[in-house]
Amino acid sequence: SECSIFFEVDGPYRCMVIPASTEEGKLLKKRYAVFNFDGSLAELKGFELKRRGELELVKRFQSQVFDRFLDGTSLAECYDSVANIANHWLDVIDSRGKLLTDDELFDLISENRSMSRQLDDYGEQKGTSQTTARRLGEFLVQKLSKSPVTERAIPTSIWQAEPEVMKHFLRKWLKSPGLDGDGLDIRNILDWNYYSDRLGKTIQKIITIPAALQKVDNPVPRVPHPDWLESKVTELNDRFQ
Repeated sequence: SECSIFFEVDGPYRCMVIPASTEEGKLLKKRYAVFNFDGSLAELKGFELKRRGELELVKRFQSQVFDRFLDGTSLAECYDSVANIANHWLDVIDSRGKLLTDDELFDLISENRSMSRQLDDYGEQKGTSQTTARRLGEFLVQKLSKSPVTERAIPTSIWQAEPEVMKHFLRKWLKSPGLDGDGLDIRNILDWNYYSDRLGKTIQKIITIPAALQKVDNPVPRVPHPDWLESKVTELNDRFQ
């Protein structure tokens, strides 16, 4: 009789992109992008780009950044190229979507989520999905669940409503009875720091932390390293170790 063990071997590949965690000592499992020698994407796993309901801003960034890891003839040139994509989307946030139409901005800052149960079944549970559903119910049928509204999520469809309806609900949801004029513009209501932080953490995971661990200077200085990484970089670059 014969006892055999067969192994399936993948590759070889031209490039494999593995993200880093923003937390010290923690690894991100089952997330990677793999490219064939002809530049085609062999496999993409675990990233927001592949999942439903994630922030569109993050998905757009990821859709453009991975194949840039094939650019250049050195690590530094490679990271310079991926940094261009990061800086483009940081510019969009820093300019408050100045060059985007309202519809383009709505798409960019939206997250599509679905709930597996009826809204009343969640009771007083807090979350962006529940808050948006309650506010949509209030806006569409003039009826609000008994659960308290404590989250900041706002359904983007309110900006397609009649001006007086939009003004009424934005004033109520934002607890700002004097809100008027330019104050009703979505660009003046959005929490831009929130979106900057979400994008920044993604840039850290995919670009800046891996670059630092490969002894490459931060290719996106606008996104600073976490404190723990600074000491790690110093340790890696210590000539006397």
